[in-house]
Amino acid sequence: MPIMQTPRAKEFVALLRERVADKTASHCIFTAEFMSSFADQAGVTNDQAVTAGLLHDLCKGLDKGEYFARAEDYGLSVGEAQRLNPKLLHGPVAAEEARRDLAVDDEAVYEAIYWHTTGRPELGPVGRALFLADFAEPTRLFAEAAETRAILRREGFAPALRYAARQKVEHVREKRHVDPVTAAFCEWLGCGRV
Repeated sequence: MPIMQTPRAKEFVALLRERVADKTASHCIFTAEFMSSFADQAGVTNDQAVTAGLLHDLCKGLDKGEYFARAEDYGLSVGEAQRLNPKLLHGPVAAEEARRDLAVDDEAVYEAIYWHTTGRPELGPVGRALFLADFAEPTRLFAEAAETRAILRREGFAPALRYAARQKVEHVREKRHVDPVTAAFCEWLGCGRV
């Protein structure tokens, strides 16, 4: 089903075009389309896939101070990982704005947007699907994204998700501190100790 046939998709795309850079808006559209393509396999509805995919990076363009200010306004906890890398707050802040400002009341979509960057143990199906779609949507040109898409086609959703989670932990480990929640998510998925 084309994503623009999903209720509110046009509204969300217009909002993205107002609030984020063109590259981020395009990424969100591709994430929604990709997630929609495997929604059945992941156990999520098309509406959930499209809504979560479109809105997950709604707050990506904020600066460090805005992340902290909005997190405080919304009563979000800010841990050590977020203090070291404030961009980790873009998901939690976007989840709150989707709920408060856009009246998105699906708790599974809220959870998915909130945790899409790091994942977390016990993450529900919409969150797991968004984690994979965000990592591997078709405009992601790095080799690990292409391999994730190939695993999804060949072996299915669960093996592709485990691969994506492990790759994300390894990539972050090379650059900076790994959020312990991401490592715990990968272990919970059965990636092995990371």
